[in-house]
Amino acid sequence: MLRVALTGGLGSGKSTAPRIFTTLGAHVIQADEIARERMLLPVGTGYAVDAKGARHPNAFCMHDAVFAPHPQYPYHSKSWESRSSDPGTWTRNIQGNGLYRLDIDLNTGKVNQVTIIKSTGSAILDTASTSVFKRWIFRPSKWKEITIPTTMRTKWIGTRAIAH
Repeated sequence: MLRVALTGGLGSGKSTAPRIFTTLGAHVIQADEIARERMLLPVGTGYAVDAKGARHPNAFCMHDAVFAPHPQYPYHSKSWESRSSDPGTWTRNIQGNGLYRLDIDLNTGKVNQVTIIKSTGSAILDTASTSVFKRWIFRPSKWKEITIPTTMRTKWIGTRAIAH
């Protein structure tokens, strides 16, 4: 099987070429569409507790985030060794809303504990969120806790994922 990766600058035909490949019968996976399926983090909700114990909307806390990658949809529910490059075997149709509390070390700004307040209903989704939240870092001496709601959704059409 021939595999082709297409890259290019603005206006170079990155959107047109896959449409042509599809009409010729090629299986096309669009990285941009997959990226749009990542978990949504509604920053405008939830709350944060500052170093003095005052409560604020979590958007205030996010301004002080030094490192805060978004959780990604767990396409593969198994270990790295068993991941398949065939999208037909990927995990799909798992969705849920979760609520997580991040306890932040005031001295380092690193998250030292993640507590699941409300599970998404899926251990796979909860693990995807908690493993990323544990890596978050904030400016030291500012925040001691943040509560973050999450929403994970995906809509599958065949073996091609489309965000909605």
